[in-house]
Amino acid sequence: MDKHRRGELTDRFVSVVDQLTRLMSGGNWVRLRVLDLNVHHVNTLQVLNQNGPLRMSAIADHLGSTQSHATNVVKKLVDRKYLNRKSDPDDRRVVICVITAMGKLVANRYLELVTQRATSMAEAWDEEQLESVVASLEVFCRDEAASRDRSGSGSG
Repeated sequence: MDKHRRGELTDRFVSVVDQLTRLMSGGNWVRLRVLDLNVHHVNTLQVLNQNGPLRMSAIADHLGSTQSHATNVVKKLVDRKYLNRKSDPDDRRVVICVITAMGKLVANRYLELVTQRATSMAEAWDEEQLESVVASLEVFCRDEAASRDRSGSGSG
């Protein structure tokens, strides 16, 4: 494949990923804005809900951000009572973030909304279309996981 064609396909792929993100969020961001949350807040809640308590540096790694940015995001979530910060008993300088029951409710509700949206979309496709979309997304997820493993990033 020549460079020009690869560039065009890459641009289309990036556009489709962006559209998919918007489609899956749908009206969910409107609901989250009522809670004064943005994508960074929701991603942080998801990371902690899936992985359990984490150091600030691990949260930053999962988010692909700086520790300073993760600290600002966590501060707002602590203020909203969605997270608690604790000191590591072995090293008082280390902060451990823990999702609260209220934070779990928000994280789980967002996942429910995304699941409903995905199910609604899947129901509109015939079996061949659904199989094609699922196979493509499985390749994407497999290759993304392999890329993270090669780069040494623990996010997921």
